[in-house]
Amino acid sequence: MSGTPSDIAEIEDCEDRRYAAMLAADIPALEALLHEDMIYSHSTGGRDTKDEYLAALRDKVSIYKRVDRDEQVVRVTGDIGLVFNHVQIDAEHKGADLYLDNRLLAVWTRDNGQWCMLALQSGAIPPQVT
Repeated sequence: MSGTPSDIAEIEDCEDRRYAAMLAADIPALEALLHEDMIYSHSTGGRDTKDEYLAALRDKVSIYKRVDRDEQVVRVTGDIGLVFNHVQIDAEHKGADLYLDNRLLAVWTRDNGQWCMLALQSGAIPPQVT
């Protein structure tokens, strides 16, 4: 897989804007970044559509307090971009504090010339066995 440097830079910018919008609960910004057919698969096993995900943020069912990410790798082929990274998140879900240490795969697609996130798969990193 390979992509042009400009495709990779655009997707990286979209990811930066997506995380900033998550932290700010900026629903209009997320609306623009998420594909209408998006599926968000949580590390807890739950799954949201775009509308369900946005409603949870809008209604403060889910609140992102801190997101640290690293180890980001972006691969692009044609109109599909894959973003792999590691995140550590402090959040609140249904009033309970939540700490996540996850690996993520975000799938972006170029739709009518605009990159938008089509899917996200999150997996918890289990405690290391010594």
